[in-house]
Amino acid sequence: MKFKIDAMTLHLYSIPLAMPFRISAGVITDKAAAILELRSGDLTGWGEAAVDAVPFYAHETVGSVADLFRNTLAPLLLGREFSHPDEVTDCMDQYRGNHFAKAPVDAAAWDVYGQMIGQPVWKLLGGTHPRFESGPSIGIKDTPAKTVADVEKLLEEGDARIKIKVSPGFDTPYIKAVRERFPEIRLMVDANNAYGIEDADHIAEWDRFRLLMIEQPLDERDIYYHSILRKKVRNPICLDESIHTMHDARCCADLGSADIINIKVCRVGGLTHARRIHDFCREKGIANWIGGRVGFGVAVAARVAAATLPNCTLPSDCICDSMYMRDDILEEPFTLDRYHGTAPDAPGLGIKVDRAKLAKYTASVIRL
Repeated sequence: MKFKIDAMTLHLYSIPLAMPFRISAGVITDKAAAILELRSGDLTGWGEAAVDAVPFYAHETVGSVADLFRNTLAPLLLGREFSHPDEVTDCMDQYRGNHFAKAPVDAAAWDVYGQMIGQPVWKLLGGTHPRFESGPSIGIKDTPAKTVADVEKLLEEGDARIKIKVSPGFDTPYIKAVRERFPEIRLMVDANNAYGIEDADHIAEWDRFRLLMIEQPLDERDIYYHSILRKKVRNPICLDESIHTMHDARCCADLGSADIINIKVCRVGGLTHARRIHDFCREKGIANWIGGRVGFGVAVAARVAAATLPNCTLPSDCICDSMYMRDDILEEPFTLDRYHGTAPDAPGLGIKVDRAKLAKYTASVIRL
């Protein structure tokens, strides 16, 4: 069976956040990104480019995604037939980088393919556990006390893996306050590449807090210095921003740079590459979990499918990031039961988009 890409529509949206989201790179109060609608016969597949209006987490932006979609990806794919979503992703990879722009096309292709053969995407990927854990992420607060208060509120909903964002000046006192108040919780920190190797001794001080992991402490493009840092600390090191490709994952494994790799579906260019990197990590004994980004439930759907993969043995971020969104465009948004989510059994990604809400938040549309 083959599917043909007949039409592609990019919905550029903007929505105020329910609360500001602050990381070491800055703070956002509004979410701007793009929803891709892909038509194949009478089937519709969906994907979301998890970017921002400015280069906040990613180098790509809403503007760059729209440009690549209009001038490169749509002309490349429209009218072509494919036997499998992997072929779509491999076809796009003739052009360099731009993983955040390619990821929604990959997700939409998997969505269409799953609907065509009547299977949920998570099963087609090789997922083994449809029920998975998802832990909340707390942005940088003004004081340690505010961070502790937020953690306490979240723990009222159930036992959760707690992640707190850190950066120079907003680290040790914050971690210490949370650990002293909650000595037994599974606590991790995420630095979003805020430190340098010269801070190794400072980061080693966090060993006393018994962290689940330290996520991306050093430069976003670094793999080598993480291997040096890993030898200086006892807390496990997790790479996030450093891993964009299979080549990056291989370098990480060969250098011994990380105990864990956070696979962000959007950062690696979609579900096909996420599965390939996952399989490599499983072979090399590097643990995985699926990272999230603030956005609508269309992006969450692809992350949920990936979170069911067998080597994703640590709590993921997917679904919990929705706490920052004021609304969703899915008819049935993803929910958590005591910080556990469940992948849908419906064919494809298992989602239905509320077109009225999509129109409400759409600022402009590109139809090709």
